[in-house]
Amino acid sequence: MRRPAASLSLAFLLAATGAASGQAPDLEPVLARLAASWSRGDAAAIAALASRDGVSLEIERKAVGPLSPRQAAAMLRRLFEERVTVQLSVGMVDVVGGAPRRAFGELTWMARVRGTSIPERATVFLALVQEDGWRLTHIRLLP
Repeated sequence: MRRPAASLSLAFLLAATGAASGQAPDLEPVLARLAASWSRGDAAAIAALASRDGVSLEIERKAVGPLSPRQAAAMLRRLFEERVTVQLSVGMVDVVGGAPRRAFGELTWMARVRGTSIPERATVFLALVQEDGWRLTHIRLLP
């Protein structure tokens, strides 16, 4: 039952990222890949998008980083082991400019703790920098 809801949400997510393409067409595939990886709980794929300087994480009010992709994947893996994605949708996405260019976005993540049936809503804030493509510099998870 989890798969159809997540798949449907991902379809809406991919459609929503089209809005970002007017600002930066090269950001759309990165957001789609990031959202699909988050929906699957694929920590390694998310961490692979880390910037050269690493990615900082703020999860459960604990801030760490910048971390290497391997360290970031380990932290994200723990997060995903505890939760099952029910729904994922894209919120705001904004390219703010600068040199190098920076972008910010958010995901709304409905997930339930394994062994429970009540989903909880969280907002995942993302900060990206354009290096050899868009790369993550910060992930902040807020309840």
